[in-house]
Amino acid sequence: MRRVTLFVFSILVALAGVAGAPDATAQGTATLRGNVRDITGGVLPGATVTARTPQGGSAGTDQADFTGLYEIAGLAPGTYDVEGMLPGFDTVITTVTLAAGDTRAIDFTLEPAAFLESVTVTRADEAQGSVPQAITVVTGDAIQFGQRRDLLSESLRGTPGLFIENRRNYSLSGGVNAAIRAPMLGFDMRGVAILQDGIPMTTADGTTQPTNIDLGSAGRIDVVRGPSSVLYGNSAGGVISIQTEFPSSARLLVEPDVQVGSYGYDRLQVKLGGTSGRFSYLANVSRMSVEGFRDNSAAEVRRANVVLRHVVSPNTELRGVLNLFDQPFGKSASTLNEADARNDPTSVRGLAFTQGWSEEAQQGQYGLTVEHAFGENRVLRATGWGGWRSVWNPIPFRLIDLGRNAGGLRTEFNASSQLADRALTWTAGIDLSFQRDDRVEYTNGGVPPGGTRTTEGTRLLAQDESVNSFAPFVQTHLTIDNRWSVTAGVRYDYFDFRAADRFPEDGDQSGGQTLDAVSPMAGITFAATPEVNLYANFATAYQTPTTVELSNQPSGEGGFNDQLKPEDLRSFEIGARGEVPDALVRFEAAVYFSTLDNAFVELQRPDEQTYFANAAASSRNGLELLVNWEAAPSLDAYASYTYQNFTFDRFDSGGDNFSGNKEPGAPPHQFFLGANFANEVSGFRASGQLRSVSEYFVNNANTASNWSYTIVDLRAGWDGQWNGYTVQPFIGIENLFNQRYNSSTIPNAFGNRYYEPSPGREFFVGITFGGTIQ
Repeated sequence: MRRVTLFVFSILVALAGVAGAPDATAQGTATLRGNVRDITGGVLPGATVTARTPQGGSAGTDQADFTGLYEIAGLAPGTYDVEGMLPGFDTVITTVTLAAGDTRAIDFTLEPAAFLESVTVTRADEAQGSVPQAITVVTGDAIQFGQRRDLLSESLRGTPGLFIENRRNYSLSGGVNAAIRAPMLGFDMRGVAILQDGIPMTTADGTTQPTNIDLGSAGRIDVVRGPSSVLYGNSAGGVISIQTEFPSSARLLVEPDVQVGSYGYDRLQVKLGGTSGRFSYLANVSRMSVEGFRDNSAAEVRRANVVLRHVVSPNTELRGVLNLFDQPFGKSASTLNEADARNDPTSVRGLAFTQGWSEEAQQGQYGLTVEHAFGENRVLRATGWGGWRSVWNPIPFRLIDLGRNAGGLRTEFNASSQLADRALTWTAGIDLSFQRDDRVEYTNGGVPPGGTRTTEGTRLLAQDESVNSFAPFVQTHLTIDNRWSVTAGVRYDYFDFRAADRFPEDGDQSGGQTLDAVSPMAGITFAATPEVNLYANFATAYQTPTTVELSNQPSGEGGFNDQLKPEDLRSFEIGARGEVPDALVRFEAAVYFSTLDNAFVELQRPDEQTYFANAAASSRNGLELLVNWEAAPSLDAYASYTYQNFTFDRFDSGGDNFSGNKEPGAPPHQFFLGANFANEVSGFRASGQLRSVSEYFVNNANTASNWSYTIVDLRAGWDGQWNGYTVQPFIGIENLFNQRYNSSTIPNAFGNRYYEPSPGREFFVGITFGGTIQ
């Protein structure tokens, strides 16, 4: 990792040198340039930027291109009112004084009217109001202010329909567990497709490892709640799309961040970025370590994220992405039974020490996106990507050594035309992906006396696993009139799973299977009033087992479990979103009714190795509400509520009939209440959130539950300036009232060890500072 870090910093130094190169500005004139975006960070192509003289005349104007960039050159020295505008958005005017030879960066953030936020998670730039699905947008400020910026759980809490928690265990799914409109599984994230800057973190088999996510430079997060197989495949729950913040329009931005906190937590981060002409870059490097509030729960995590953008021409843009993750150790404190979780939550089973339960992991991803606009109405976007992952993972009675290589190509072509004098837009493309795993498993040889690393015991399994997928798709959107629009799409997915046994001592267990499905969807939106938007959709989703789920057989043998079948989801949803302008209130509401065949159920063998089975049929119905209120210019508040009723309609397993029982891992009720205060004059800021999660079952028999909990978190900080530098100190308090709760559970765990306790009250403090070179 040291060599990688030096390599990354070498890139940054070179980029800083490029950014520092002087612009070729004509002698005696000045230049204005920057980007135009909405409040969520979405670009606003077509926005007009005009430099006006004090007398009101236009001295120069330009329209933002499809990347949101504009440039006005040849301005005479003097003072100008610079105006940014786009129909449907509030006009913004700023005053600037230019000297001869100046090149000044002026960015515009335009406040939209209702439903005009641009969302790209639909694989096209669309207004949110035209999308017949529940979509939540989290802005960069909500991600960055007063946050540790380490795990998605911080930024996405309060999103209706999403159950997400910090599990305090970095050896399992990167320390975070999440589910959208589905039960939360204990050892894996299922049904949620995650992308960072258009690069899939969900590989061909549906596996999601969110370890590469870099929230320290995240500019926005789009969350689609509900089946999204038409556009993303293998995604029954929804999609989380993270976008790196747009690079600074200044030539160079330098922004360090330092944090320390309870249980030995510390985090260091350095962010660099800038723009020179049509080339821009942003890079972020961070290191986090924590001792953990439980024994054997310490971890160290290092990340690097580099994003490059180059506008080749007014119609063509290149974007490159590289992100790296290195975890030298992430120790596992194990799960506990209810008595220990309630009375001794810091306790750890002795086997965790003697067998060295932990995870060492390295992961990286890279990609290149080419985006080209063929005139105003046609855009082609193609992304080639690759990645790798290496895991060394001692678990109860077993040691897993896994190497993975993955990659693929994502293409989409967006176009618009007329159909019977109606506006028709469509998106079509092909997704190709592959995955190659080298899996070796041993008995856990334990940690020798005086040693620190688990030894490999007897080899139990060695096999090569491969997955190839091919998926063409098309989605169309027809605007019937200024109130009605219709969306429809279909996708075909083909998967080929193969396992080649390299451990002949117990017989050749090679095998595989091919899986395919057609996933259609249809939706409609209706503008009931200028302030209220209604929608409905019917969608299907097809979700394959992952290679981990297939290889973990009930018998413990190699090969794939050919009894494990894909999930098949059908969902109907109706929703509303809108605003009450006089009350400064915005709202979202969604109700969905889903049926699921072959639902995945998580079980454990006596050796605590997880395996999976299918329930015959389940019904998953729910209600999601979100209300935002701008109580005052400096104060806003929000409340969200999620209701889930997930039931086994038919499930007869080994003589146990669980039909009619609730699916484990799904809280029936979640409630969030929050407020944000920001005084622009003093720079003081504060936020608070109450999160309440109801009791929910943790086994199929519904005889054990995770108890309910209500947690209050607080943040406070100051946005200030000192000698021309930005200074942002902040403090955070989590679990203010010191409640004892479990943030994560392992459904159906052997020995009734379902619970992963969370700490009591925690503190952390930090400071972000930095400056720019124009």
